[in-house]
Amino acid sequence: MSDHQQRRRNNIIRIFFLFYPIKIFHSTKLMLVLAAMFALRIVLQMISIPIPGFVLNFSFGYIPVMLIGWYFGPVFGLVCGCITDTLTFFIFPGNLWFWMYAIQEPILGLISGLFASWCVYRRNNPKNSLWTDITIQQIIYIAFAACCYTILILWLPKNETYMTPIYLAYRWIAISLISGFFVMIECFTFYNIIVNRQNKIRNVTFIYTLVLVAISTLVLSFMLGPISAVAYLKYLNGSTPSAWIKYGAVYYLIPRIIVQSIKTPLEALLMTSLILTIDPLVNRMLTNINNRWK
Repeated sequence: MSDHQQRRRNNIIRIFFLFYPIKIFHSTKLMLVLAAMFALRIVLQMISIPIPGFVLNFSFGYIPVMLIGWYFGPVFGLVCGCITDTLTFFIFPGNLWFWMYAIQEPILGLISGLFASWCVYRRNNPKNSLWTDITIQQIIYIAFAACCYTILILWLPKNETYMTPIYLAYRWIAISLISGFFVMIECFTFYNIIVNRQNKIRNVTFIYTLVLVAISTLVLSFMLGPISAVAYLKYLNGSTPSAWIKYGAVYYLIPRIIVQSIKTPLEALLMTSLILTIDPLVNRMLTNINNRWK
């Protein structure tokens, strides 16, 4: 294998394993960083704010999971997502274990690692244009918006029994709120890009951090959320109550869209600030490890 092929192979492997070969267990500092993320996940779960009347919390508990995926890679993020979900399940019992909820943190760790690998590549190449990153962001938004609308429309029951004025109103309220969510994301994106137009590293980091947070919201809350809730009720009761099928989506989805419209910008700003603050420390650790294990 030529040197060029070897470098290319190593670069591909590093997309999935930032520590190749897996070197985290040879660095006490990295182990401490990982332990701190696990502890922060549990602490943030403890201080989440419940929303009265809905099975819903206002929490930034997923930020440590995203940071693990961001700094330790998608495969490590996937595994650690399984561990953090298991820990919080046993430390904060209250519901039965259900696989559609259990896969959320592993998925989050996985996609966080993938976005981080691409973000680092884009930041480290001085020839890259910021408009390319904005274009990539818009394509991702459009694709996931289409998926979100499609799943929402297909998931809604088509039986004439449920075609009541309340049901029809829900259809338009839900679609309007999701549309408002995308408009809010777009305005927030371009406002921050304009404000930080002289800081390319911050802009690129912000773009992919916001994409990560927005996509996790779309996939876990808006797409899988209502489906998971119905499946969970079937899992508990053996069948889904007809009242839930008729009105449950209103009860589940609409409050989440409103909460996530407030939470997503705050989460993106917090993630961006944490990444830019932690980057120098982690980069020094990675440099020492790479030098030690050449």
